[in-house]
Amino acid sequence: MDIFGTALAAYLGGVRDREITIRRDDDSVDGHSPGLYFAEAPFPHEVAALARVEGPVLDVGCGAGRHLLWLERQGLEAVGVDISPGAVEVCRARGCADVRCLDVLAGADLPEVGTVLLFGNNIGLGGTRERTVELLRILRGAVRPGGRIVLTALDIAATQDPTHLAYHRRNLARGRPRGEIRIRLEYHGQVGPWFGWHHPEPEELRALAAESGWAVDTLTPAGPFYWAVLR
Repeated sequence: MDIFGTALAAYLGGVRDREITIRRDDDSVDGHSPGLYFAEAPFPHEVAALARVEGPVLDVGCGAGRHLLWLERQGLEAVGVDISPGAVEVCRARGCADVRCLDVLAGADLPEVGTVLLFGNNIGLGGTRERTVELLRILRGAVRPGGRIVLTALDIAATQDPTHLAYHRRNLARGRPRGEIRIRLEYHGQVGPWFGWHHPEPEELRALAAESGWAVDTLTPAGPFYWAVLR
């Protein structure tokens, strides 16, 4: 089941009145339009981060290709990868030059690049702290000497929502990081399987980088988000 790819393909085909629902395992829900993945301009918290990108670029979790297309317009060579076959097909339909359907954590061959892009909270796609370290170690093999990871992430502690705060307390009581969550996607009557996601806090990112052979060059708050450069 490829709910994410289905939603992107429907939006590309003109269906604009349906939302993707992200349901957490405490039944907290967040809905958004698939149109977010088609935005032509970078989001405000992405602008400064994109200024630190050097090509060629590997966009991990490229979605509908909005960053790939933007990078190509800047004259940068960019390769996109996504685990969703539907997302990859949408990217190709939109004219992205090089998009591949693969699971980075499964040991797939990756091209050597100057920058790995982990936007849209994709630093946490491994689902747990341990898998985030594994992801960062794998990505070391994809960057040439002097290369970097540029990422944007949600600062999960920057909330006053009592539901989120209660979830954080539950995690900490269980000895888990505050930002480890279990979620599933729902779209137009389809319900996907549960899977993990990890939102590392800024200081946690520094520890994760150190464990995986990276160093944090820049880490900058941006409202409820932050962006960072790892070298």
